[in-house]
Amino acid sequence: MIKATIAMHTRLISAICTPIHSNGDLHVEGLAAHIEAQVAAGIDGLLVAGTMGLMQLQTDATYEKLIDESVSIASGRTEIWAGVGDASYHRTLARIRIAERQPVDGLVILTPYLMKFTEPELLRYYLQLADAANKPLFLYDLPVLTGTALSMELIEQVTAHPNVHGLKCTRDWQWTTELWNRFREKTRVVPAQPERVADLIRMGVPDNLDGLFAIFPNQSRALADAADQGHWEEAAQLQADLCRFLELGRASKLFGAVTSILNALGIPGLMAPAPYDQLTLEEQDQLLSHATIRRLIDNELKLAVVQPS
Repeated sequence: MIKATIAMHTRLISAICTPIHSNGDLHVEGLAAHIEAQVAAGIDGLLVAGTMGLMQLQTDATYEKLIDESVSIASGRTEIWAGVGDASYHRTLARIRIAERQPVDGLVILTPYLMKFTEPELLRYYLQLADAANKPLFLYDLPVLTGTALSMELIEQVTAHPNVHGLKCTRDWQWTTELWNRFREKTRVVPAQPERVADLIRMGVPDNLDGLFAIFPNQSRALADAADQGHWEEAAQLQADLCRFLELGRASKLFGAVTSILNALGIPGLMAPAPYDQLTLEEQDQLLSHATIRRLIDNELKLAVVQPS
């Protein structure tokens, strides 16, 4: 008897934005529309208050309300991780206590930034937080922003703690593949490689996490589904358009561009808190009329799942 091959289902976790008003207060309607778009597209999880959500730029009141409202809006329909990593042990612990008031599924700890700590200090930092937290912890390795790269040896020691359930890694491809090969049997490895989603799926990596998925959740889901089913040409075309957006966004005011695109997709609010620049009307018209951006917006709307009222 020939056994049927069961297609892999790649879990996509969107690092969502934090829609706000011009005064910095949370834009609850924008957040609701943003989360509903993720759920409707079949996104498997949300990272709330991550770097895409610019946690460190939000007021304490906005951060606290963001966690509360996100959990309320999602209503258990998707996995929710909360970003809690701050610049010191006590600041991070304070954010953990805020997030733990809600039924979040994981706490994501960005490596401490601004000040530089030795590896023994970082090891103590993570292990003490793992002891203190009442929710599963995930490391967040993002040296391009924090200025501190986690070593394989440190990851080995920290992920051995029973309350550390994995790590999100935003590093180069070589590091990502080495990390996957070394730790895939030991802990949950969640790469952020938005330009190489199909390559990760070929490797058998079950989790992908990025802010790009939050902007175009339907096309990100379609990309992962195509790769899961072995439709590599379709996956390559979807990947190419999404990569082109990354090139265009990084070459301009990225978060201002994200605001304009999400607004065009029906999600209100500002995704770029001060002092980030928003796009001028001329810049916005130029962005939204670009052939690739126009195609991405049109495809996103075309693929959108209309939820029953």
